[in-house]
Amino acid sequence: MIYSAVLADLELPNILTAEEFKKLPPDANTCIVIEGMTYAGRHTQAKAMSEELDLPRFAFSEWVAKYQPANEIEAATIQYCLKNGFYLPDDLRVKIADWALEEFFHRYVRHDDYYTRPFVVVGYPRTIEHIKHFQKFLARHNVYAIIVVIEINAAEARKRMSEAAVSRIGHERDTSPEMQKVRISEYYLKTHGMLKWLIFTGKATVFKTCLSKAEYEQRKHEGFSVVDRGDYVVMYREDVTKMIFKFLNMVHFIQTSGA
Repeated sequence: MIYSAVLADLELPNILTAEEFKKLPPDANTCIVIEGMTYAGRHTQAKAMSEELDLPRFAFSEWVAKYQPANEIEAATIQYCLKNGFYLPDDLRVKIADWALEEFFHRYVRHDDYYTRPFVVVGYPRTIEHIKHFQKFLARHNVYAIIVVIEINAAEARKRMSEAAVSRIGHERDTSPEMQKVRISEYYLKTHGMLKWLIFTGKATVFKTCLSKAEYEQRKHEGFSVVDRGDYVVMYREDVTKMIFKFLNMVHFIQTSGA
């Protein structure tokens, strides 16, 4: 089936537009999915939201490390993909996510009759098959999600791969140009199109953190700080976090929940 036809037939009733998400009642079960290109700062933003607002955080990569492979083939597949920068096969990633999300939800997500804290998800879903599975998980637990996309350019992604200290399993060789090409290619081939479709349909919202000099001149009155890369500028992580909080009405959340 043609990729565009698959997207056109995709139904995601539990993944909401920003306006739908903001209108949910205070006791609704919700989650915030942080997505974007490799090294866009997805995990950094998810960690900041989790720590600053005391929100449960589901990071798929951490659960992969906890997963006990069913057999030698699964173990070898996981090791190969992590070592060489490839996505796990959809069926295996969905299998791991199905176990991990259920474990996470029952351990860490608590419902409150007055105000239920959202939980943060990063590293999943990354493909069409993932998001179809994720919709089933959301519906099963009556959870509603909003997707936030952190956007950077390929040059910034490569720079961060070359300079960043290794902090997650599978990223040990990211300084290699060959590995960088694989990881960025995997994103564009398997995730980028899906995210663009979600943005087009209003079910995802973009936060652009790499700005051209012209864009920066137009927006610098907003008061955010940047790092100058020559051809473009990059917003500080703290300012991106504030933008996301403001967009999601998280100031109201802090006041209501006492975070």
